[in-house]
Amino acid sequence: MNYVIIPNHIEDLAFYSQKGIDTFFIGLENYAINYPTASLEEIRELSQKYSLFISMNKNIFNEELADVKEKLIELAKLPIEGVLFYDLGILNLVKENQIPIDLVWHQTHMVTNYQTCNYYYEKGVKTAFLANEITLEEMLEIKKKSKIKCMVEVFGYPIMSHSRRKLLTNYMKSIGKEKEDRTYTLSEKENQYFLKETKDGASILLGKLINGTKPLFDLIRNQMDYLVLDMQEVDRKIGKQVLDTYLHLFQNIDKINSREREEIMQKMNDLIGDYTNFFYRKTIYKVKGDKNEK
Repeated sequence: MNYVIIPNHIEDLAFYSQKGIDTFFIGLENYAINYPTASLEEIRELSQKYSLFISMNKNIFNEELADVKEKLIELAKLPIEGVLFYDLGILNLVKENQIPIDLVWHQTHMVTNYQTCNYYYEKGVKTAFLANEITLEEMLEIKKKSKIKCMVEVFGYPIMSHSRRKLLTNYMKSIGKEKEDRTYTLSEKENQYFLKETKDGASILLGKLINGTKPLFDLIRNQMDYLVLDMQEVDRKIGKQVLDTYLHLFQNIDKINSREREEIMQKMNDLIGDYTNFFYRKTIYKVKGDKNEK
């Protein structure tokens, strides 16, 4: 089992390496959404120091295919762990051109069951980044019944949606203001959201941190392949405390009794809240007006 960090900034990699973590997700410049990005040359240099998964998780357009193919060929020459993809065009390019590179299926909300994971495994995909919207039970089922390696996010602000449209720019224009280059906050009743926009569109993140402390015990004991901590938008002091706690759990999982377990979970609840995302609740929603609605 490995912990993987999504850093807030590329410059943070050295800090986490000092904590004993050397595996990171970073995005390839111009081809990644919701990841800190680096150029191919920067990735070439960083890959000599760290274990890197490179994200190319944006939709690919026809005019980009030649460049994407070239980038994949160059990435295959580097000692990286693999490439995260959303657009199936990347999978096709790798297969058609026999590019020797490991792929990670990362279609956000769609990586939800072991049968589809097995399908992609047969297509040559080595790893799947499981959706945040499935339960712990379903994650463990995928781990048990699929040959594919599995990644699970256990900390961070979860992505809710991404739109190709410039939502922030259009809104600010409608009220006579200019969009600033920063993350915006939207409050609605008891919920808070983060809104970010780049040249590739706008993303909305839930403003609640996933507290994966409780499911972490089961994930570690069931040897989940990768546990992901997304440090983007996270206060550095809080991120450090979470990381220290998670590393402690991993290193001492068989020594922690029920009392200490409860103490650790309460400590984390006090620090980041008790939001466990969908680890313990199924995402079943009824359409308004459904005849079966009660």
